[in-house]
Amino acid sequence: MNGLMAESWVRGAVTVLESSGVVSIDVPSEDARYDDFTKPVYFSGLFSARAQSDGSVLLHTSNKVTLSFSGEGVFSIERFESIVGGDPAAQGKFSETDSRMILGLRRGELLIDTRSLPQDSKFVVETPLGRIFCVKAVLKIGIEHDYRSGIYNLTISTSDGMVRFIDIRREVYTIYAGQRISGAGSYFEPAVEVGAQTDDMREEFEDFIVVLDGLDLEAIDQAELRSHSLELRAVKEVEAALTHIPEEGVPTETRRPRVIEFAPRAEYVTPFRAEVEPPSDWQADLF
Repeated sequence: MNGLMAESWVRGAVTVLESSGVVSIDVPSEDARYDDFTKPVYFSGLFSARAQSDGSVLLHTSNKVTLSFSGEGVFSIERFESIVGGDPAAQGKFSETDSRMILGLRRGELLIDTRSLPQDSKFVVETPLGRIFCVKAVLKIGIEHDYRSGIYNLTISTSDGMVRFIDIRREVYTIYAGQRISGAGSYFEPAVEVGAQTDDMREEFEDFIVVLDGLDLEAIDQAELRSHSLELRAVKEVEAALTHIPEEGVPTETRRPRVIEFAPRAEYVTPFRAEVEPPSDWQADLF
């Protein structure tokens, strides 16, 4: 990454700032697993984290998103890409723009600060009950799951910015600063309602802001963080590939069409809809 001169699509990287309790992080691309965070840890931006009920971890990404995850639960980053290029005003430092991030939260609690993302970025959190979209927001997501009943409890609230939630039935909910939504039910039939934040939620946001204000982000080893990024493709290559995408409806090659012919319905092996046979001659004599 140090030799990067032109803009490129890059997979981002992550560092752990703080942790407590039992937390483990698996990074498949690096074939690594971390459960000791007494020293600074840096790794690829695609990972999964698992925390016990007493576990929590504070992470910071190369595109300046801060995440606080606490258990009991499972959380992952499934996509993390940005355009990265040299910043002439920053004396050789790199800057990330046009980020694309997809997170997955199955259980647990996430506090997220995306206010540093450029406006044209995309930030999505996948949950069992639907998708959450936001940019430039401070939000909290909490999910509980009862294995015996299969019931999920989902809470989304924001203290800054606007958040959208689209549930599994494609119903859209907009959450503004100071609001929350609560959803409960099975993953395919949640009951969702909008309301005001509770005092506990406001206190959690206040505590999170205090933590953010107290972070020493200058202490992050940017060279080490960048070493865990992965250059995917140059932006010019991506743009060139897009210009060669054929227009919709225009055939790119001649192929023999496939014709599907439906066979006639087969005879039933067993009676259908409880069909009753007419009585025999000796049965008819009984009535």
